[in-house]
Amino acid sequence: MSSLIRMIGLVFVIISMSLFSFFIEFNNYQNINYQNINYTSFRSFDNKKIVDSLMKVERIFELVKTNEFQKIENELNKINSIRNIEIYYNSNLEVEIDIIDREPLAVLIESDSYIDSSGVIISSNNMLSDSLPQIIGIIPKVEIPKILKIIKGFDEDKFFHNKLESISFKEGEIYVNIKNYDLDIRIGNEHKLKNKLKTLKGFYAYQNNKSISEDYKQIDLVYNNRLIAIKK
Repeated sequence: MSSLIRMIGLVFVIISMSLFSFFIEFNNYQNINYQNINYTSFRSFDNKKIVDSLMKVERIFELVKTNEFQKIENELNKINSIRNIEIYYNSNLEVEIDIIDREPLAVLIESDSYIDSSGVIISSNNMLSDSLPQIIGIIPKVEIPKILKIIKGFDEDKFFHNKLESISFKEGEIYVNIKNYDLDIRIGNEHKLKNKLKTLKGFYAYQNNKSISEDYKQIDLVYNNRLIAIKK
């Protein structure tokens, strides 16, 4: 009988130690290993420093311990240069965070900020570089999709990729400037952009042997498949 009691007591001690060990390990899993915060950045946003600092705040730390991941995601989503956040337990039962930054397409000169492919305005506070096309002047919200379409059109064109310097509105029409050429290009609107770029490339090829900007002050692409070059 006494041996049975001792055996039961031993089993109880083993179970208690196992539960205690599991409790200690589980609590350790609540701590964030900062190597498990994965960043995908397209253009040098410094979100790592901001997120690391935020995750050390006691309130956030408590949310991690209670597995309230949605609330943590809501806090991190307040950083408007972050596009997507996912928080989960990895195969080692450690908290892991995947963060994807927004991709800025252009600089908004008037507001000292950036705009991404979805039209979201991003503060310039944590941007490390700004070698992007400039949007000059105040652009009405209704015109933003048109601007984005033109920026993407230039960027996706092999010839004009990274050559767009600025974009602006004048009397309701869209104008652009190309790097290294001191002249205005009147696009008009975003319609038939591929045809307009094709026509513009033909003009550049024709003027290959001399500086275009020395002879012309403006190029008009608002007419169907036609280019009008206005001399200085």
